[in-house]
Amino acid sequence: MRRVTNASLTRANSFGLESTAEELIDVSSVEELLESLTHSPSATILGEGSNVVLHRYVPGPVIRIRIRGISTKRLGESAYHIRVGAGERWNELVRSLLGQGIRGLENLSLIPGSVGAAPYQNIGAYGRELGSMVESVEVVDRAERAVKTLTAAECEFRYRDSVFKSGSPERYVITYVNIRTGDQAIERSYPDIDAELRKLGCDCPNPIHVANAVTRVRRRKLPDPRVFGNVGSFFKNPLLSVNDYEVLRGKCEIQGFEEGELMKVSAARLIEASGWKGCSRGAVAVWRRQPLVLINTGGATAIDVFGLADRIVDDVHQRYGVILEREPVEMGRP
Repeated sequence: MRRVTNASLTRANSFGLESTAEELIDVSSVEELLESLTHSPSATILGEGSNVVLHRYVPGPVIRIRIRGISTKRLGESAYHIRVGAGERWNELVRSLLGQGIRGLENLSLIPGSVGAAPYQNIGAYGRELGSMVESVEVVDRAERAVKTLTAAECEFRYRDSVFKSGSPERYVITYVNIRTGDQAIERSYPDIDAELRKLGCDCPNPIHVANAVTRVRRRKLPDPRVFGNVGSFFKNPLLSVNDYEVLRGKCEIQGFEEGELMKVSAARLIEASGWKGCSRGAVAVWRRQPLVLINTGGATAIDVFGLADRIVDDVHQRYGVILEREPVEMGRP
């Protein structure tokens, strides 16, 4: 366990926002986490900082999860059970499994952040969501001060959401994630991925081909956080009723995709149609290649970020009657 007082979090968040924690505690085991929570039950939990917007000061202890380890167990001809520590980096897990010939996570390549953050926001990309592959999530329950295992049903996975994010956002600290993978079919239905595979000459792609295509598309669309700080997609794609979708189509040329009984539409399309693509306000800008992404052009603060985000939300709502929701989590205070 490592403790640092008045610790800088500027390099601990992918937005590159200047921030200081009153105390930063790195834990590398469940036992260390339990000990830390015993002394600081309301501590803020941080992973890789790739989906947070940090204010200048985060009071109280910040516990950074560094629990490592990847174990695999074969379940049949192609299926595997994977148990992963919450402190592992997501993309390194994807690459490690592909290197072992284990498929299923390739569409989620190059998503930044830790494994522990993945079920928190139910990450998904290009036709695949993590929630569909999770068997269970091991947690420390702060309310009961106990180690527990939640089933996939208890995790309440929804589009970019889960019990960890909105059901009981302060209750559970994720320590390990248990995934079943390896028996999924190749997913290439998204036009961008299909086009990239064709460009690569892959008519019958394998999982590595898909991972490479996803990586190329993401690198082309998304800014490198080492150059322009960002958290990837800042807004969720809205889910609308069929009636609301038809009303929207009367105002904006936009495509919808069925999501159960709802229709999912592109937040990027709504932002671009509202004229925000490439616009900036102070040290924050809308990325010119992907309007879902806000970037730090240098010296931005959380107030700057939310100032621009709120203007975009208000404008899209006034024009199209659709309310955009944020993806990242706000932490700390100005």
